[in-house]
Amino acid sequence: MAAVIEAALSKRGFYFGATSKSRLFSTIKYSINIKFIIELVLNCRARINDDSPQSKLRQNKNLFHKPNLSYIFFDIEVFSRCSQAPLLGIARRQTALDWRFRIACFYRATLARNLVMTSLLQRYNVGPRLAAAFAVLIVLSGLIALIGYRGLSSARALVDDIVHKNMVKIRLSNDMMNANNVIATQIRNIVLPTTDEQNRQFVATFQQARADYVKAREALYAMPATEKGQAIRNEIDRRRAQVKALNDKVVALSQDGHKDEALTLLLNEASPALQGWQDTISENINLQDKQAADASALAFKSMDDSRKLLIGGSLLVVLLSGALGLLITRSLTQPLSRATRAAESIAGGQLDNDVDTQFNDEAGRLLKAMSKMQQQLRNLLSAQTDMARRHDEGQISYRIDAEAFPGEYGRMASDTNNLVASHIAVKLKLAQIMGRYAIGDLSEDMDKLPGEKAVLTDTMAQVKFNLSAMNTEIKHLATSAANGDFSARGDAERFQYDFRVMVDSLNTLMSTADGNLQSLSGLLQSIAAGDLTARMSGEFHGVFAQMRDDANATATQLAEIVSGIKASATSIRGAASEIAAGNQDLSQRTEQQAANLEETAASMEELTSTVKQNAESARQANQLAIGAASVASQGGEIVSKVVGTMSGIEASSKKIADIISVIDGIAFQTNILALNAAVEAARAGEQGRGFAVVASEVRTLAQRSSGAAKEIKDLIDDSVQRVAEGSVLVNSAGTTMGEIVASVQRVTDIMGEISAASQEQSAGIEQVNQTVTSMDETTQQNAALVEEATAAARAMEEQAQQLTEAVALFRLSADMETVTRTAPAVRQIAAKRPVAVSKPAIKPPVARPTARAAVASVANDASNWAEF
Repeated sequence: MAAVIEAALSKRGFYFGATSKSRLFSTIKYSINIKFIIELVLNCRARINDDSPQSKLRQNKNLFHKPNLSYIFFDIEVFSRCSQAPLLGIARRQTALDWRFRIACFYRATLARNLVMTSLLQRYNVGPRLAAAFAVLIVLSGLIALIGYRGLSSARALVDDIVHKNMVKIRLSNDMMNANNVIATQIRNIVLPTTDEQNRQFVATFQQARADYVKAREALYAMPATEKGQAIRNEIDRRRAQVKALNDKVVALSQDGHKDEALTLLLNEASPALQGWQDTISENINLQDKQAADASALAFKSMDDSRKLLIGGSLLVVLLSGALGLLITRSLTQPLSRATRAAESIAGGQLDNDVDTQFNDEAGRLLKAMSKMQQQLRNLLSAQTDMARRHDEGQISYRIDAEAFPGEYGRMASDTNNLVASHIAVKLKLAQIMGRYAIGDLSEDMDKLPGEKAVLTDTMAQVKFNLSAMNTEIKHLATSAANGDFSARGDAERFQYDFRVMVDSLNTLMSTADGNLQSLSGLLQSIAAGDLTARMSGEFHGVFAQMRDDANATATQLAEIVSGIKASATSIRGAASEIAAGNQDLSQRTEQQAANLEETAASMEELTSTVKQNAESARQANQLAIGAASVASQGGEIVSKVVGTMSGIEASSKKIADIISVIDGIAFQTNILALNAAVEAARAGEQGRGFAVVASEVRTLAQRSSGAAKEIKDLIDDSVQRVAEGSVLVNSAGTTMGEIVASVQRVTDIMGEISAASQEQSAGIEQVNQTVTSMDETTQQNAALVEEATAAARAMEEQAQQLTEAVALFRLSADMETVTRTAPAVRQIAAKRPVAVSKPAIKPPVARPTARAAVASVANDASNWAEF
């Protein structure tokens, strides 16, 4: 492509140098739009046809607002001719141009260069652009910092040498000179006539000064030195050795008392040598001063060079930063301006903005994203329009496919679907509730809708209210009818139209039912009053006609039943009277037998009580005997223990007597020892007087102990004799208690046999008593049953009488009265009267069970009837 352009331009009189050709090819290589190349050729051809620069500007006046690669080449070529410095090597005949055209060409050339750089920058993302710019600035800053650091490091090293080497060496050299001065002073003090104490002090100070010198010398010689410095150090050591020998000789002469010789040696030899030594040290100080001055000058020079480099590098970084910032800002602001204008248009509702771009940086992607956003919005609007059309056609279940739209567009589509679904849900809810109301289910309410939709809620509430009111009236009438109140009526004035017709119809129904039931109630009241001749008459229809016929049939049937009951009641009353008479006779004989059994049971109970009392007395005597035997046994055991205790006491007393005998012997021996001690003290004379007194006291105590021991022994012997006598008595008591225990045990056995016999007698009599008591209870039960049967018969007779009286209340027809009077008479059965038996005298019983009360009502004694 570049060759084609070069050939086309060469035919028109253009030629390219090597450098210009390479730049042209490099620029064309970065162009990706063939349109740029075509426009370049066309512009070049137009320029050949018209050499006037004004003509070129008129022909290309639209290039100021739509730059591309072809305009860039044209502007560069025009500016090259105007400035007589071909930028790309394009040369033509020189033409006279005015200054305004030169300014325009310069502006267009500058704009062209900026556009080239902007186009190149927009091929990369903002991150790499900023990273490259910052990388360049960081590298330059790093280089500047490195140069400054090296200069400062060099200056610091020189300053460190001055401070930590030269100055330290000078300080140590001064310390050596100060020590030499102290040595010289003390040498002179030693030579002068002084006391011994002062001389010793001077010598000590002299030795301390030497030690300080050695310390400073070792610190100095530990530091590195130059060749000249090392030569000076060697000279210092040589002179020190010479001065040291002379000083030691002066001190020795002075201490030996040769003051004059020492003074002569000091003045003639030692002092000159010391001065030469000091001069050598001063030479070392001068050397270190010179080295410090040289290092300081070098440090200042290094710092000055570093300052110049820092200033130059900083200016370069500032300029480069400004250039890069300007280029990057322009590469960002231009596409962002397009994006801003497009965004404003989209915000205003315009969705046909031209936001196409060929760049792939962030701004280019922003423009492409805005283009996609416009397309998504257009698609969303199209989908909404399609949904509205489908809903108008009746497809209310149709929704926008939210998954076809990404992110928030999908949410917008979903929200639209939710909005449509909400309106449709309200309509469906209305239809559902109306359907429930249509089948009579008024339990469901319309949800309270907000805003203007509340009119739907109010309307449904009014519908429910009217239906509920109608339902309430119907329930009221139904409840009243169910409770038997057919006089209730509905309030028809509350309703209109068909609802009012319904209430009026219900009122008519209640009025008809009330009249028919009143007729039925009159019939039933007559029957209740005993008039079985009453009948229900009148015009009735349907169920009420059936009720009339059934009621009349019921009255007729009741009349027949009552007639039969009257006849049966007369027969039952006669039979009940006969049964009651027979039961009364049986009851009297049963009572006589029960009285005899009660007397027998009372006698057996008295006998049983007497036998039980004897058995209880025998049992108590047996218990007492057992207790006495137990006490006697315990007494025997206690006596045995007392015998053992007395034996122990006797043995202990004997042991105590033996111990007292031992104590008596010890007292006797102590007395003998005290006597011997007194004799030995008498022999000792005056020196043993105190010991004799102690021996006398010990002898006195021994004699008193011996007397006390004899008295205790006598008492113990007496106690032993008495304990022996007590032991004999206790043994005799133990034998007697054993005989008592055996006798008590025999008595206990006899009482146990008597108690057992009494218990057997009591058990036998108890069995007989139980048998008699059982017979008595059986007789009592028989008597109670007979009394109950008698009472039942009397009750039956009374109830038959009451039944006859109750049936007599009913009024029957003449035919039924005749049937009742002609009923067969009940056969009278004469009850056989028993022969009277004289009762024997009855003793009052000890304990007689309470007789049962007679039963007054058969209905309440069903269990007794079943037992009977």
